Amino acid sequence: MEAIHKNDLSTYLSGWKRTMEAMNKISKIGKNKPQPIPKEFQAISIQTTDLRIVLRYLDSKLKILENNKLSFSEKYQDYADAIVFLKATYIFYRILLDTLAEIVRYFYTENEGIKLPHIFKDSFVKRKKWKKFPKDLSVILKKIHIWFPEVKDKRDRLVHCCESFLILIEGNKSGMNILKHTNISYGNKFKVLGRIREYIGFLLCVYQQLVDDLLDHFDTKLNDRYGIMVGRSSTNRKGDMLWWWAEKYGNYKHSDLKINE
Repeated sequence: MEAIHKNDLSTYLSGWKRTMEAMNKISKIGKNKPQPIPKEFQAISIQTTDLRIVLRYLDSKLKILENNKLSFSEKYQDYADAIVFLKATYIFYRILLDTLAEIVRYFYTENEGIKLPHIFKDSFVKRKKWKKFPKDLSVILKKIHIWFPEVKDKRDRLVHCCESFLILIEGNKSGMNILKHTNISYGNKFKVLGRIREYIGFLLCVYQQLVDDLLDHFDTKLNDRYGIMVGRSSTNRKGDMLWWWAEKYGNYKHSDLKINE
């Protein structure tokens, strides 16, 4: 049995909480008192909103830089602002991943009685850590090993190595500039990181795919243990910035995903 979640993590978590409260009430666990919203649930909502805000500002600044009808002197401040929002995107993205990892740890603690290692702390560096994860969860998490080390490297270079970004503006016959970004490595050669929109679109695409996998995994676990399914297909998330970037620039596909620009 497969639930269609439309990748709405916050709605799923709310449904999960309500369902578990109802079950506890029936079984008289928890003395029929409403339980507070777990801090992990609150955090994922906040971190997602923060990233949406940053992406919206970044998009607005990139649109100005992509307009080749304006001279660079007319958009110098927008260039500086775009770099700030670009760096913030990498930092906020990593925070979102860490928060998602805490959701996974919370799920296993509450429903499986298993205390997992911190997924993004050192699990991808120390392979021996993998044996501490359940096999069915490892199948999902090992997909992250392909792209997470690069995300971690960029974040660490920004935070710990005093690096920054340059935005490369290339003319285009179609009338719109092409924007790429490169790291300022101070003493080393520049490394072009690719087109900004496509690269961030990729990051958001793999994040959405990870959430999809986790929600299906959670439902399988809940169905096996309690005979319940929390997934729902009625949520409408049109206009969400994370989905917009993931679909438009990261080639994210979902059977029920429809986004208005």
